[in-house]
Amino acid sequence: MSLYEDVISDASIAMMRRVLCNECARRRIKTDSIQGEDLARVIMHAFLAGMTEECELAVLARNLVD
Repeated sequence: MSLYEDVISDASIAMMRRVLCNECARRRIKTDSIQGEDLARVIMHAFLAGMTEECELAVLARNLVD
């Protein structure tokens, strides 16, 4: 069974959205821009790989090179 087949809870989606919105605001980019969408993919991929804590995802997002 793939991780993609599992259901992601509303709380987890809301948490990932917070991480994305906070990092996009810090970088002064829109969440629906190419950079914002790339960042969203990285956050989702990390979450699906097991990085499920908000603080871990926030640190990962902050440490990514623009």
